[in-house]
Amino acid sequence: MSFARGFAEQLALPNGWAGRLLGKAMDLANRGPTRLAVELLDPRPGQEILDAGCGTGAALAKVLGRTDCRVTGIDPSRTMLKAAERRLGREWRDARASLHCAGLESLPFADATFDGALVLNVLYFCDQEGQMLANLKRVLKPGGRLVAYVTHRETMQNWPFARAGLHRLFDERELVDLLADGGFARGRISVHRVAVTRSVKGLLAVAER
Repeated sequence: MSFARGFAEQLALPNGWAGRLLGKAMDLANRGPTRLAVELLDPRPGQEILDAGCGTGAALAKVLGRTDCRVTGIDPSRTMLKAAERRLGREWRDARASLHCAGLESLPFADATFDGALVLNVLYFCDQEGQMLANLKRVLKPGGRLVAYVTHRETMQNWPFARAGLHRLFDERELVDLLADGGFARGRISVHRVAVTRSVKGLLAVAER
């Protein structure tokens, strides 16, 4: 297996010591996008917020630090969920936060459960049919807001791991199309290009149910 392929597989499902190291590195690399995404989500006191693909819990902790709400994180990686438990500490034990081992293809929640959802660096792994996004739309309350982040196609296509066949790449139009395929109305989707660093461009999308 090539290094690029192995790295892409760890990004898709981090595990073991390599996954733990990768989680820490991704937290550092994504501090800016995470902050911007939480600001766009604008969680309010008493709301229920989902982080789909929560990783080490960095975004969950930022939401909890911003307002008095309840947060739920899902991730298919038990390595990442253990890191999230450690990060959230008392908030997790006191039930302000809950964590579940699950992916977007099988969300274990009732319809209209959440006021808002974060989907950060996850959409690369969505199905072509839009079912994973449809699941997210299902668990949002009417008027609920989804905020997603991906690195722009123009940046990612230069990274060897992104050519390993595991990542979908997006420009603005492709990201709108994905959300629309999941059932979000095009008129309620907006996409913003952001400069993460001088050489890294990202996309932040907001979609309202």
